[in-house]
Amino acid sequence: MGRLNSLGVIYASEGTGHRAAALAICEAFRERSPHGRVICRDILDVIPSWLKFTVSRGYVAMARHAPRLWGAMYWGSDRAGVQAEISDRVHDWLCSVYLPRIEREMTAKGVEAVVFTHYFGAAPFAERMRGRMPVYCADTDFASHRFQRSAAFALSFAGSARALRQRTDEGILNAACTGVPVALKYSRLPSREEARAKLSLPPEARVVLASGGGIGAGSVFAAVKSLAQLRDTITAAICGNNDGLYAEMRAYFHYKENVRVEGFVPNMEDYYAAADAAVMKPGGLSSSEALCAALPMLLIDPVPGQEELNLSYLTENGAARYLPRAELTAESVGAILSNGDAQQMRAAAKKLARPNAAREIIRLVAENI
Repeated sequence: MGRLNSLGVIYASEGTGHRAAALAICEAFRERSPHGRVICRDILDVIPSWLKFTVSRGYVAMARHAPRLWGAMYWGSDRAGVQAEISDRVHDWLCSVYLPRIEREMTAKGVEAVVFTHYFGAAPFAERMRGRMPVYCADTDFASHRFQRSAAFALSFAGSARALRQRTDEGILNAACTGVPVALKYSRLPSREEARAKLSLPPEARVVLASGGGIGAGSVFAAVKSLAQLRDTITAAICGNNDGLYAEMRAYFHYKENVRVEGFVPNMEDYYAAADAAVMKPGGLSSSEALCAALPMLLIDPVPGQEELNLSYLTENGAARYLPRAELTAESVGAILSNGDAQQMRAAAKKLARPNAAREIIRLVAENI
C-alpha cells in the first residue's frame, strides 16, 4: 500500500466543475492520509488579477450569453490550425512567466505529487518537473482536450473509456480510466425516501429536477415553465450561482405550488436522489453526479465544445436524451417516465457511474509514489 504524505491539487476557477473535482481529490486524500498535507490552489491566482477576472468571468459570460463564441475558441485550440498555433504560443508564454511561482511553492512545501484538474499549465508544469516531482492530470469531462493529452504526465486519469481511447490512439499509454472525480458523498447517497424526507417532498409524487449547472446557464427557465403545467409533478429548479435567474424565477413561480426554486444548494446529492428525472446541462461534474444517482437525464443547451462531447457520450450510452427545445420538456419527461424508458436509462447510468473516482485517483498516485 503506497504512502502519500503531501499532495498538491491545482484547478482553475473557470466555471465550477474544475474546483469541485479538485476538492473531491483533496477529500479522498484526507480520507486516505488523515495526517497528511494537501495544498489546493487556483492556478489563476498566480496571474495578474485583471487577467484572472477576464478569464473566469469571461467563461461564465460566454457560457451564458455567447456559447458559440466559446465553442469556436475550444475547437480552435483543440484542432490543428492557425488558431491552435496561436493558442499554443500564448499558453506557453503565460506558463513560462507564471508557472515558476507554483513550482517554488510546491517545492518549498515538500509536495510529493501534483494533480491538475484543468489543462492550463498542466503539461508544461509536468515537463518542468520531470524527474523531480510526478505530475498528473484528471479529466473533468467525458472527453479530453488536446492540452490534457501529454506523455509528460506521470499518469492521466481519463473521465471515460472514450477519453482513455483518445490517449491510447495517440500512443499515450500512461493513462487510467478512473472517471470524473466527484465528492465522496456520491458513493453513499441517501435512498429516494430519505432524500425526499430531507427536502420535505411528498414520498409518492413525481419529482423532476431542473438545473442550469453551477453557473445557472441555459434555458432552464423555459424548461420549468413547461414542467409547471404538469399538475401531478413537482419541479425542483436549481439556479446555481446565477442570482439574476434566481430572482426572476422566484418572482414568476411564487404562486405555483408545484415549483420549488432554489439558488446554489450545498446538498445537490439529495435532489439527485429524490428526483425521478433531471433536466440539466451536460456539464462533466453535474452529469457525473447524476450518474451516481442513476438519474435519467434530459440534456439541454450544451455549450459547444466539452458539453457537446459530454452529451454525445451520455446519449450514445443510453443514460440521457437530448432535449433540443426546452418548451417541450413536459412532453419529453412524461414520455420517458410513462413508457419504461426511465428504467433502461437508470440501468445505463449505473454502468457509467464512477462514484469512487477520487479514491481511485489517490490510490493510483500513492502507488506510483
